[in-house]
Amino acid sequence: MQEAIHYGKVELIPGIICDGYVLNDGTAVMSERGTADLLGMNQMALNRMKTTWPPKTLQPFIDQGLGMKTTLVKVVSQNSPYEGRKIVVYNTNFIEAIIRAYVMASAHSALQKNQLHIGKRCSILVCALTRTALEVSIKQAAGLSIDIQKTAQQHYQDAAKLLKDFGFSCSVNEDVAIKKDITKFLDVPESTLNSFLRKHQNEIQPIKLDYSTIRSMGYKAPRMNGYHLEDVGKIAVGMDTVIGIEWRKVLTKVFAGFGLHCNYPIGNYKADFFIEKLMLILECNGYDNHQYYDKKLEKQREQFIKQRYSMVRFHHKIQLETLFNGILQAKIGTVIKLYNIKDIYNNNTSNSLHDYL
Repeated sequence: MQEAIHYGKVELIPGIICDGYVLNDGTAVMSERGTADLLGMNQMALNRMKTTWPPKTLQPFIDQGLGMKTTLVKVVSQNSPYEGRKIVVYNTNFIEAIIRAYVMASAHSALQKNQLHIGKRCSILVCALTRTALEVSIKQAAGLSIDIQKTAQQHYQDAAKLLKDFGFSCSVNEDVAIKKDITKFLDVPESTLNSFLRKHQNEIQPIKLDYSTIRSMGYKAPRMNGYHLEDVGKIAVGMDTVIGIEWRKVLTKVFAGFGLHCNYPIGNYKADFFIEKLMLILECNGYDNHQYYDKKLEKQREQFIKQRYSMVRFHHKIQLETLFNGILQAKIGTVIKLYNIKDIYNNNTSNSLHDYL
């Protein structure tokens, strides 16, 4: 068995940190989880590809003879958190091939709806890496030193401005979007977008729209914020756009006939999911798990909801069995939080969402 003797954190996309290794034969690889995070997909979905390889939508764009074999290596690098463990890795040849396949499939409109966000990310990533290679080559030839990862991150954000090529449109002029534009394009509830904006409030500054602009769009609200296209790019590349897409499909099937509503108004608030016959609210959160919400306002929200309903907050990568266990324990007047991130990422034996789609 090969050994992973060197370890490092790879951050090509701002905020997306992937585990990278160099094996004893000099091969550069990424862990399975790191590869999934880079592509913007669920780790279990990537793992499941081995049983259906090559995926039907990608088959025309995969190099002939390219296989997807599980490569198991032992981590001996002392600075890795997985030292002494055996992990699955993918080499750069395979990662490049799968990125290229998603880009080609996206260009030919061959991807399924739940794959579109991967195609978008891969397309932007290719642009960013190409520009990075050119810039680094030129500057190094001129005798200058350059931080490759920071350069790639910057180019990734710049490339995200190509959102319009993927069908994104702004409600204000050509370069200012409102929240509705963003949530529609990313297919996420507004609560998820608000959570992300709170987390990045120092990086993403809203534009206060004047009353005449708001009225020209057909809205009667006295106040409304807009977001510059460049900031929309930061949102698009920073937010895990798979949040809510797969869960919506699963919960629609599971709670058929129970009155499932998405993005449902409860008083002055909105719930990601509301199951009417169970008087149950489900909040699907991303990496921040609501930790950046105003704690006082969030407590008031929970107190209001607990008067008539039960609530379960869950991380979007949690296993389905864990969520159901939490739902079974939910009672009116209680809030259950399922945010054990360590267990979510380390437990790969349970069924993934894709088993239920």
